[in-house]
Order: sequence, then C-alpha cells, then structure tokens
Amino acid sequence: MEGIYEDAKTTMTPEEIERVMKILKKYGINNVKLTGGEPMLRSDIVEIVERLHNIGFEEISMTTNGTRFPQLAKRLRDAGLNRVNISLHSINAQKFCWITGAKPTDGEKRLQYTIDAIKAAFDAGMDVVKLNVVVMKGVNEDEIEDMIRFVKNLGYNNCILQLIELVHEGDASDSEFFQKYYYNLGPVEDSIKKRAIKCVTRKLQMRRQYLLPENVWVEFVRPMRNCDFCMNDSRIRITHDGKFKPCLMRDDNHVDFLTPMRNGASDEELERLFIKAVYLREPFWKTKEVQPSDDVIIVHE
Repeated sequence: MEGIYEDAKTTMTPEEIERVMKILKKYGINNVKLTGGEPMLRSDIVEIVERLHNIGFEEISMTTNGTRFPQLAKRLRDAGLNRVNISLHSINAQKFCWITGAKPTDGEKRLQYTIDAIKAAFDAGMDVVKLNVVVMKGVNEDEIEDMIRFVKNLGYNNCILQLIELVHEGDASDSEFFQKYYYNLGPVEDSIKKRAIKCVTRKLQMRRQYLLPENVWVEFVRPMRNCDFCMNDSRIRITHDGKFKPCLMRDDNHVDFLTPMRNGASDEELERLFIKAVYLREPFWKTKEVQPSDDVIIVHE
C-alpha cells in the first residue's frame, strides 16, 4: 500500500477489520470511511466494503486516487459503498504528473484515467462524489476557478469540490516543504462566501459548504490552526496496522489493538482499548469556547 513500508503481516485482514468495527458499532459509530495510502490497492477491498455493509453502518465512504475505480465502481456500490472522495489535485496534465509522481510522458493518460474514475463513480450511482484538491502555493492555487468550471461541466448535482489546506503532518511535516507549499485558504473562502447563494456547515468538524450560482458546491477543509476543526472532530481513526488514532495531527497517542487481538484478546478487552483511545482524545488546536458563525445553517448529514 502506498506510503506503507512495513511487512504485509502488519496489515489487518478483512476478518480483523470486521471484528473491530462490530465493536465500534456497539458504541454508536454509524459511518465508516476507508482511506490510505490507497485503499483500492487492496485486492480484497470489495470484500471489506461488503463486510462493513453487513454490520449495518449507515454510510460507508472511501477516499481514493481512482486506482482501479473505473473497473470496480459498480461492484463497490453493490457491496455497500455510498460515497467516494477522489483526489484530483490538478486538471493540468503536467501539474498532475508532478503532484502524483507520474512520469511526464504519462500525464494525459493518468489524468484521463482519474477523470474516468470520477465518471465511473457517478455511473455506479454513488450518493455523493467529492473531488479532493489539496491546494499548494506555486503549484495549483491558480486552478481553483478552473476546477469550479470542471465540476460545472460534469453536470452532476451530487458532486462537491473539496478544497483542502496542506497539513503539517506526514509527508508534509518537513518544515521546508510545508513553508514552501502551504497556501492559506482563508482569503479563498472569503471570496467564495461572497459569491455563494447558500451556505451550510457540516456538523462534522464544522466544515462550511457553499453553493455557487454555477450550481457547484465548494467545501473547505482547513485543519491548520483551526479550533473549529479540532474541537468538533468526532472521528476515531484506525491505522492499517491495527491502532486507534485519536488525533489526525498526533502520532504519540496511538493505542494498539491488533497485537492483543492476535494474541487472543476478548471483545471486552478490545472494548477497553477503544475506551482508552477515546479518553486520550484532545483537540490539537483549541480555545476555551467555539461557536459557529451566525450566517451558517447547521445541518446533519
């Protein structure tokens, strides 16, 4: 799996994923998102989605770069996948190659494959398709209007353009890289807000969505120094190697459950590890009090 260098034995099996998710379902977790790395590199991804669906989750979604998605979109939808986020950080072939690490000669082909994956998601009947764009200074910040036109021309009402700030974490944690490419989306959001004919705020992480006159929804993901994001993030993340991860921005408070599971731990013991992880939750960016703006409507998804 992309970005994972450990032996494959450290990766959870579909049965182990199913077992831990049954436990989390008991504690009121109703939505699941499969992320990565790249989840579509798993040969058993359809089986994983089907197992999660059979547990009874209200929503199963995925974040992907589109790998194998044109071939598997329908099967994934039939297995229970409801929503998908597809990474499309540029619609310029040369920039797309640089961002994704593809060979320059493969630019047009790789970009078209990703566009085909997006269209396959719609054709398969996904409830919502989001296009993830990590905006980077000096790279693709000049493409935002092009992206809006791209979404408009797709012609689907259930497509959302999601603009994401570069996060000082993971491969972007190097200060030189972050300082070079971080682009503050605050002014962009202010501009979009002035044009919008409707604005709502998702309950999850208090993220704002704006409907433009072009009939295009634009959502902003701004985790950097954002108290709203951290103090309203109710997610619990699970790593590929079986650890509860209470905070996106921290790697020092993981709780390993896969090792105990493989050593014969009971469901009750695994529940205690989950509860421990919940107690370790703490907003990375925080303030004494956070209130939503007056000009937005809180909606439940």
